[in-house]
Amino acid sequence: MNDDCAHRQVGRYCPDCGKDLQPEPIDRRTVVDELVGNWWEKGVLQTLLGLFIRPGVLIRRYIESDRDILVKAVPYIAVALALNYALRARFLPGSTKTDLSVIEMLQNEPLIIPLLSAAISALVLHFVFYRGASAGLFGTIVMRLYVLAQATLLALFADLLMQLFLADRSIGRNLARLTLGLGFTIFAVRQYYAGEGRGGWIRAVAAVICGELALILLVYMPAAMIEQAGLLD
Repeated sequence: MNDDCAHRQVGRYCPDCGKDLQPEPIDRRTVVDELVGNWWEKGVLQTLLGLFIRPGVLIRRYIESDRDILVKAVPYIAVALALNYALRARFLPGSTKTDLSVIEMLQNEPLIIPLLSAAISALVLHFVFYRGASAGLFGTIVMRLYVLAQATLLALFADLLMQLFLADRSIGRNLARLTLGLGFTIFAVRQYYAGEGRGGWIRAVAAVICGELALILLVYMPAAMIEQAGLLD
């Protein structure tokens, strides 16, 4: 098929380049076929399972040598966040609520908080704890997007399982979900930098925790100050 073709209308297909000039209407079947063709056949199962088992190794390989082993980062995290939002709204109502209307406003756009989190964490990793790493800043951002998507799915599935056994949203339940997400993130960061001799557990723990603290200082604390000052009233 030639992009410069004028596409002569002679029947359904262009006689010069073969382009389908009368595509099927978009319906539920079309969407499912697109999902299967563009996700399942391109390795979404390998991405999902592989990033749980060897996140740092696969992401490093994706960045440095093989762009076909994982689904692209931005579509992947978008689908992960959409799934997280849909299942929480259906089975865990109120699980994303906070006491800060500013954060509630940002959460109406589900990508904003996760992307801020990934960007701030990547800056901390790249400029503070792993300066001079071969992947560079944008490679670090890609890594954090993948890890954030996996941590989100892991916490979601854990929360759904706990829903079967715990009737209320106790402090212990929230703490378990937070610990699980942080633990996976630390594991992934440590594995990601291990090939450069930068993979010590202490550094990985400090880097991830400082990234979370930076998010609190740069996003949540200003939101609380805006709330207290009544600037949005």
